[in-house]
Amino acid sequence: MPAPTHPLTSYSLRRKGILLGALLGILLTACQPRHEQAVEAATPPVGHYEGSLNAAGQPEVRATLDIRHPSPGHYEAEFTAPGTLSFVADTIVFSNNQLRLIRPARPGQTLALTLEGDFWRGALTLDSTRATTILVKRGVPTPSTYRAEEVPQATGSAWLFTPADTGTPGAALALLPDVETAPTAAIWADALAREGLIVLLLPPTDSATAAAETPRLLAAVRLLRGTAGADTANVGVWATGARAAAVAQLLTTAEAPRVAFLMAHNMAVDPASNAVLRELRRRKLAVLGLYGGTTASQRATALRNALGGRRGGTVLTFRTAGPDLLRPDGGAFGPGLPGAVVEWLQGK
Repeated sequence: MPAPTHPLTSYSLRRKGILLGALLGILLTACQPRHEQAVEAATPPVGHYEGSLNAAGQPEVRATLDIRHPSPGHYEAEFTAPGTLSFVADTIVFSNNQLRLIRPARPGQTLALTLEGDFWRGALTLDSTRATTILVKRGVPTPSTYRAEEVPQATGSAWLFTPADTGTPGAALALLPDVETAPTAAIWADALAREGLIVLLLPPTDSATAAAETPRLLAAVRLLRGTAGADTANVGVWATGARAAAVAQLLTTAEAPRVAFLMAHNMAVDPASNAVLRELRRRKLAVLGLYGGTTASQRATALRNALGGRRGGTVLTFRTAGPDLLRPDGGAFGPGLPGAVVEWLQGK
């Protein structure tokens, strides 16, 4: 196996995306780091590893790790566990038999392992929660599920999640979380990418206006349409909170990009947004409303009425889930999720 080049003796790879074309200066081109000299570097052992994950007070669950070497100098690592713990690593650091993987857009979630023969021993850390794991090599790595690429921009990195299989065109969406839902937005990007959907996760904002969101959305839609495997006729946006209201408003303007759908997550409906939603209904734009929390039913009714009842759009409520549509007691998906969202996206 050829050894990758790196100016340090440790192996460190940060996967970054290459942005095709100029995107109005909003999304900037990213590339692999430049190497100044060729040196011998440690490389993580390629293979498929299986084992268990143990957290205090929780039942033991099955976990797997796949380390791949798809091309010279490039490595991929995918950790798979039940619920919302699975991820494809953005950063892989390997040195002195120590492996560290970091989840895209969730730097607080890391997998740190030590290699002992054919075994990995270590722990998965998610903020203040820690689960120990032991994994043993079982053969060659399984095919990759999706790839995550960082797309730096002026206000923080965006992340592009693209399914490995691009043979069948699928829906693509720009995911615009608010500050409240941003910490778990990468969980949704992972879940959708595993189902063959392309997701561009943009940084959160404290507040949102149609004017501020317009250049971001124009650039995002352009990037998504140029991504391999995207169904260019089925590109849309998932926006949360105030960003949902701002995006709905900008979609009625002449400057708006052409999109196929809007997913309005926790959108507050007031007289101004009522008029905007009526206009979107008149334009026959597909709209999916999503609400979580104890007040979900009341807020969902307001959106459903604005969209013209059952014929105007689909509105789903998840009262036992939190605002991010995950269960507050452990972070699992709310009942029926992510299946209900995936079914709507694939069935439009």
